[in-house]
Amino acid sequence: MSNGGLDNFLNKVKGVTKQAAEQTGRAAKAAKLKMSAMSLTQEKTVHLQTIGQRCYTLFTENQHIDGALLQNKVAEELKQIGRIEDRIRELETEINELQANSQHVDVTDVTEPD
Repeated sequence: MSNGGLDNFLNKVKGVTKQAAEQTGRAAKAAKLKMSAMSLTQEKTVHLQTIGQRCYTLFTENQHIDGALLQNKVAEELKQIGRIEDRIRELETEINELQANSQHVDVTDVTEPD
């Protein structure tokens, strides 16, 4: 293999390696974002359970539910759920962008001359 051929071969190997590294980096970042979204979903579930518990407690104390009183008791949880849902949407958008920009690694035989 001539020096030019070796350089061409090494450049192809570097290109494929760089593509693979970039794709792996995007996949790792997407996985991390998905884990964050799952954690936020669990946090949202806790807030929903708290709302349910407060609703039940209000009913058992009064044998009816006063909507204004209930809204006052769960207002903070509702705000937190709204913030969580906004953040989950942001994460999903970022994940979708990462996946849309994902390129497939060209695994053509780098030993073949151009």
